[in-house]
Amino acid sequence: MPRMERGEGRLLLAVAVLVLLINVPYGNYVLYPFALFGTWVHELCHALAALALGGRVDHIEIFSDTSGLAWTAPGGRLKHAVVASAGYTGTAIGGAALLLFRKKERAGQIGLSLLGAAMVLSAVVWVRNGFGTPAILVLGVALLAAGRALPRELSGWLYTFLAAVTSLDAVTSIQTLFGATHLVNGKPSSTDARTVGELLLVPWFVWAAAWLALALVCAFVGLRYALPATPGTEGRDDHQRRSVS
Repeated sequence: MPRMERGEGRLLLAVAVLVLLINVPYGNYVLYPFALFGTWVHELCHALAALALGGRVDHIEIFSDTSGLAWTAPGGRLKHAVVASAGYTGTAIGGAALLLFRKKERAGQIGLSLLGAAMVLSAVVWVRNGFGTPAILVLGVALLAAGRALPRELSGWLYTFLAAVTSLDAVTSIQTLFGATHLVNGKPSSTDARTVGELLLVPWFVWAAAWLALALVCAFVGLRYALPATPGTEGRDDHQRRSVS
C-alpha cells in the first residue's frame, strides 16, 4: 500500500477507534493515559501563556481523575484572563498542530520523542503533586521510548491516535464549561469560562461558546488537512505555479 494511503487510513482508523472507545463500556480505561496527556496539554498551555506574558509559573498539579490545576502569577486582569483562556484555546490549536505535523516524514518517531521529552521536563520542573509528578514522568518516558524503539509504522499509529485524541478532547471537554462548577480532584471549582467572564465582565457562556467554536474549527482543520493530497495534485500545482511565475 502506498505511504500516502497508509497515512490516510491511519488517521481515519484512529478517529473510528476513538469514537468507539468513548461509547463502549470500560473504553475510558483504555483512553485513561491519553486523557492524562490531554490534561497535561491543557495545564501546560496555561503555564506557557503565563510565561509568554511575562508572568511566572509556580507549579502544576495533575490528578488521578484527569483534572488539573496550573498555579501561575500572570499579572493584571487582562493577562489573567488570557492565561485562564489558554487551556482550552491552546489545546484546540495544539491538537490541530499535532494532526498537521503527522504529514511530515517520520512524524511518529519525532513527534513521540519531542512530546515525551517535554513531559519529562515539565514533570521535573513544574508538576508538583503526589500523583501528577510520577504519572507525567512515566508517560513521558514511555513516549520517549516509543519514539525511539517502535518501527516507523507503529510509532505513526500511536502518534496519530494521540493527535486525534488531543484534537477531539478539545471539543468534548468544553462541555464542562456549561455548568456552574466542575470537579477538580473531587472538589467543586469554578470553570475557566467563569473566571474569564468575571475578569472581563463578559458573560461566561459567551466565552464557553467561543472556545467551543474554536475547538470545532481547529478539529476540522486538523482532520481535514492532515489527510494527504490527492495523488498527482502536488505536481500539477507546482507546474501551474512555475508557469505563472
